[in-house]
Amino acid sequence: MQASSSAVARDGSRSVNGQGQARQWFRRGLISLALVLLAAVVLAALGPFGSFAEGGFGARLGYWLPAVLVGFAVFRPIVWLGEWAARTLELPRMAAIGGAVLVGAVPATLAIGWLGGGLRDGLPPLDALAPLYFNVALVGALITLLFVSLERKVETDRPPDGTASQPPSPPSPFLDRLPADWGGELHALEMEDHYVRAHGPDGRSLLILMRMADAERELAGTDGLRVHRSWWVARRAVEGRERDGRRLVLRLKGGLEAPVARDRAGALRDAGWI
Repeated sequence: MQASSSAVARDGSRSVNGQGQARQWFRRGLISLALVLLAAVVLAALGPFGSFAEGGFGARLGYWLPAVLVGFAVFRPIVWLGEWAARTLELPRMAAIGGAVLVGAVPATLAIGWLGGGLRDGLPPLDALAPLYFNVALVGALITLLFVSLERKVETDRPPDGTASQPPSPPSPFLDRLPADWGGELHALEMEDHYVRAHGPDGRSLLILMRMADAERELAGTDGLRVHRSWWVARRAVEGRERDGRRLVLRLKGGLEAPVARDRAGALRDAGWI
């Protein structure tokens, strides 16, 4: 019966995580659309790169809106590939994104050049495309920087998806080892030699003589994950995450910081934590 209850709880947790991820993607889509429209309006108002000669604001908006939409459709997937390469190959994130922008500016230049009518009679010499490429790369870099900055702020400031809407976890034998005044609130476990240090509310901690593997087994069914050889973390204790080069750290309640091992990053990503 206990195994069945744990399975139901895990299924419910996965369902909530899926709903949370769907809401997150929908929210990001709306934000992306709003930023694209805002960029088109700003560019139409400023009329850069000679577009002021297109006529009034309405005419300039008629040029910049499809241009920005086309640029977004080209740049965004290529920038995503750059971010994926940065995570997979452990490259500097901003350098990978910058390279992706320069690559994405090539098809974006051709698409926007065709949209403006300059390429419908054939491909002009490369030196004639250079100014357009520079303008497309510059605008693409600025808009991409805006998107990346916004996403970084969201990832840093908000806890992992579904943290606030997780269903109650089933009772865990390990929680019975904690002081009664903790109220079953466990933030993290940290391995110290033959002990595990349980971190709880108000910065309190407790050393317990047992192996981390045994503690993790007793916490089966609790909404938490082993994020490092020496750390187990409860999802509800995570307040944010930070990346310093190749090092990923989870910020926890009480000022704790738990490192994420490279071989555990995939499991955390699948669970919606990162």
